[in-house]
Amino acid sequence: MALRVGVLGASGYGGAGLIERLRRHPEVELVALGSRQYLGKPIDASWPHLAGLLDLRFVDTDDVLAASEVVFCATPHAATAPIVDQARSAGLQVIDLSADFRLDLADYRTWYGEHPCPERLAEAIYGLPELHRAELAGAAIVASPGCNATAVTLALAPLAAAGLLGAHPVATIVTGVSGAGRATDLGFHYPELDENARAYKVAGTHRHTGEVEANLGRVAQHGKAARTHGERSPVSLAFNPVLVPMARGILATTVAHPGTDELSDAALLELYRDFYAGDRLVHVQDDLVQTKAVAGSDRAHVTVRWDARSGAVVAFAAIDNLGKGAAGQAVQGFNVARGFDETLGLRLEGQWP
Repeated sequence: MALRVGVLGASGYGGAGLIERLRRHPEVELVALGSRQYLGKPIDASWPHLAGLLDLRFVDTDDVLAASEVVFCATPHAATAPIVDQARSAGLQVIDLSADFRLDLADYRTWYGEHPCPERLAEAIYGLPELHRAELAGAAIVASPGCNATAVTLALAPLAAAGLLGAHPVATIVTGVSGAGRATDLGFHYPELDENARAYKVAGTHRHTGEVEANLGRVAQHGKAARTHGERSPVSLAFNPVLVPMARGILATTVAHPGTDELSDAALLELYRDFYAGDRLVHVQDDLVQTKAVAGSDRAHVTVRWDARSGAVVAFAAIDNLGKGAAGQAVQGFNVARGFDETLGLRLEGQWP
């Protein structure tokens, strides 16, 4: 029998991505959609592109939990943890797209403040399958990664595993505006955003900095079979994001100085291909990556270069922030946790042109 699945935060961009993927997933039945803003309204009130495809109305949180065996939470941080606790008390599996269960308690306090439900942290497994596939099997809470953190981690993880990160790796991303969510703000209005590029939350102030540092520290300590809980090596990352006028996509450009001059493009590409061998949703390529190639898809494109003049490794990753950076990755983590084929419900090709 198909698993009964509900989505909370179903009127946000991440929620729409979940609906699209879960309605075509052969192992689930999408039974309930939660939204306070659209409570009682049909799905096409929020998502016109789904009109006539799904006969569901938006309901409240309690109704979603009562109808479901598995719940996806595309809801804000801090507000999500109590819902996760309620869902787990009812015996539900949770796939959480918020930040509430991505970090350990000390890191959460550093980047977000006091944790609303620390007693559930031990149940959560970090949901980046390429690094936590074995751990995710049977996970009660899948803590799906942040979009920026996904792109930067995928770019740098092979270097961390090989001891080539150097002292202070640097990551700069350009990101589409949908990563800010569906709520309006002056900086996201068309006249403010069009023909503009704007840095934000720079110099160690973006919350995903701590998430990437934790990810790379786990890989540096344990290799590709990273562990959510336990020891990790210290990593200090300089992370600076830039908002650009595109709807979706993230391009991460990362720089590491490993302290060796015995590298080459060919050697680094071989290192990356070996690291991601068997990972169907990460494609390592010779060519430089671009966001349009992954728009609408649930894959990441990755490549790497050796800068002999400065002794730097420059690694790149491109993802769709709503695909591999959000809904697609959440469904991928769910698939791994349930023992399904990892790509069920997902889209592998981008949309071009």
